[in-house]
Amino acid sequence: MFMLLKKSLQKKLIRPIDFYFGKFISNNNPILMLIGTCISYENSNGHIFLPIEYFEKNYFLSIFNKKLVKNYLEIVEKKFKWKEELLKHPSVSNGSILTPLVLFKKKIYLYKMWKAENNIFQYLKKEHKINVNKKKCSKILDNLFPGNKKNFQKIAVALTLITNITFIIGAPGTGKTTTILKIIIALIKNEKKSIKIQLSAPTGKATTHLNEIITNNIFDLYLSEKEKKCLPYNAVTIHKLLGIEKVSQKSYFKHGNLLDLDVLIIDESSMIDILMMEKIFNSVSKNTKLIFIGDHNQLCPIETGFILKDICYYSNHGYNLKILNYIKALTKYQFLINNEKKTPNFISNKICTLKKSYRFNKSSGIYLLSNAIYKNKKPIIKKFFNNSIKNITFHEVNSIKQYRNMIKNIIVNYKNFWEKIRNKEKIQEIIKAFQNYQVLCILNNGLFGVYGLNQQLEDYMYKKNIIKYFYVNKTRWYIGKPIVININNKCLDLFNGAIGITNIDKKGVLQVSFLKKDDNIHNIPINILRNYETGWTTTVHKAQGSQFFNTTLILPNFDSRILNKDILYTGLTRSKEILSVFATKEIFMKTILKKTDKKNSLIDRIKEF
Repeated sequence: MFMLLKKSLQKKLIRPIDFYFGKFISNNNPILMLIGTCISYENSNGHIFLPIEYFEKNYFLSIFNKKLVKNYLEIVEKKFKWKEELLKHPSVSNGSILTPLVLFKKKIYLYKMWKAENNIFQYLKKEHKINVNKKKCSKILDNLFPGNKKNFQKIAVALTLITNITFIIGAPGTGKTTTILKIIIALIKNEKKSIKIQLSAPTGKATTHLNEIITNNIFDLYLSEKEKKCLPYNAVTIHKLLGIEKVSQKSYFKHGNLLDLDVLIIDESSMIDILMMEKIFNSVSKNTKLIFIGDHNQLCPIETGFILKDICYYSNHGYNLKILNYIKALTKYQFLINNEKKTPNFISNKICTLKKSYRFNKSSGIYLLSNAIYKNKKPIIKKFFNNSIKNITFHEVNSIKQYRNMIKNIIVNYKNFWEKIRNKEKIQEIIKAFQNYQVLCILNNGLFGVYGLNQQLEDYMYKKNIIKYFYVNKTRWYIGKPIVININNKCLDLFNGAIGITNIDKKGVLQVSFLKKDDNIHNIPINILRNYETGWTTTVHKAQGSQFFNTTLILPNFDSRILNKDILYTGLTRSKEILSVFATKEIFMKTILKKTDKKNSLIDRIKEF
C-alpha cells in the first residue's frame, strides 16, 4: 500500500499533504494509511466526510491509476469489518476524545471537520426566547411595507425580529439588498436604546457593495438623526472582523473574547465554508442577532463544506405553529400555509426565501434559462440552442474559425469603451463603460481560460491598431488596459477584484484609475501597483456577487472537473439584461446534468434529531 500511494504521489494523483497525513496517522497500518490519504484528498475536493461504503465498495480506486492499483487489489479486496477495524486503531475515535479521524455513524471525518459540524449543529438547535412587542413591530413593518399584498421581504424582516438567527435566501434580483436595508431600519426602530450593527461578507468586493448601500437615502425617510447614529459605519470582510490570521486561520475572537455586537448581517453567505461558519458562531454572544443573506444555488465555497445549501435543504418545510402565529401577527398575512407533506423543524423556522424577482419577470430570457438549468427543462434549453430566447444568444465553438469569431464578437462589445477613450471623456465614464460588459470564463488556463483569452484579445486589438504597446520596467502596457487586483492592499486602499483602467494624467504619469463610491476616482501610479492581472476576462468565481448589463459566458470545449450546474447558474445570472454563451452543445448539456456532489452530513444530523 505504501508503494501504491508513493507512486500515486510521484504521478501527482494525490498531493504531498495527503500522502504524509496518511503515513503520519497510520502507524504502519496499510489500511489506515489508505483511509487517511483518501479522506485528506477528498476533503480538499469539498467533502466533509467519507462513508465507510466508499472503502467497502472500492470507490477510492477512482483516485488512482488502474495500472498502479492492479498489484495491490488483494489488500483492499479482503472482507474487513471496517467499523471494528477502524476503532481498534489509536488514530480513530467516535469523537469523544481528540484523534486525527472520527468514525461517527458509518461516516469517517477529519476531527476538525467533525467538531465544526457538531458545533454548528448545536448552535443551530439552540432555542431562543421570543421577546417582541407585536403591536410595535407590526406598526414598523406596515410603515416599511405599505399595502396588504403578500411580500416575502416583509416576512423576512419579521423573521429577523422574531429569531436570533435568520437565513434569507433568494435568486439574483429578488431584492436581497433592499431587504438588508429594511432589516437595519426595523431593528433600529424596534430598540429603545442604541444598538451596534455590523455588516460583513466573505470578500472585499462584496463588502464594497455593502458600503455603497449604507449611503442609501432610504434611511433619511425612516430614521431620526438620533436613530441614524446606530447605522453600521463600515462593512468589513469576515476575516478582518474575526481577526483571522492568514497562515494559521485562527480567529482572535472566540469563547471568552466575543464580538461586541447586537446584530451581525453577513451577505453572500453561499461563500461561507464549514470552518468559517463555526468561527462565526463561536465569535458572537448568545444575544447577538445573526442574519445570513445569500443564494444557495450559487457556487459552493472554495474551502470544504457548503453549509448554506445544507441548511436551505429545509427551506420549503415551513414554520411551526408558534413561529407562524408570530409572523401572522407581525405581517397581518393570514394566508401563510405550510407544506403539509414537509415537517417544520428548528432549521426551517429560521429560513425565508425571497420568491418575487424584481429584476427579471417570468418572461425574461435570463430567468427562463437559469430556471430551466436547475429544473432540467429540455424544451427551454432547446430554444436556447436555437437562439429563440429574448436577449440571449448561443454560439457553438467547435472549430478555429468559430473561436476567431468569438474573439471578434467580444471586441465588438467593447466598442463603446474605446470610443469614450478616443473622445477623451471623463475617466468615470470610461470605467463605467468598461464595467457595463464582462467576459466570464470557467477556467484560468488554456485557450478558453482567462489567461489565454486575455492574450488572444490583446493580440487581435494590436493587429487592428486598437491598442499600441509600450514598455515600463519590462512590463507591456497600453492606454485602456484593464487591471484587476487579486490581493487586498490596505496601503493602496485596493481590494481583491477591484477593476481599474490605465491612462495618463495631465503631468504625463502612467496610472491606473479605480472608481470609488460617490463617483470618486482613486489613481495609482503603475510603478507602485502590485498584485494585479490583465482584466479583459475574469472567472465566474471572482464575479460571484457582481452584476453586469451585458455578459459573455465562455465554457471550455472539453469536460472539466470544475464544470457543474452551480457554476453555470452563477455565470448566467451575472447578467442583468444581455447574455451571450460560447460553448459546445455537448459540454453545455453535460454541465447541466452534473450535480455538485459534496458529501455533507448536517442534513443527516437534522433528520436524525
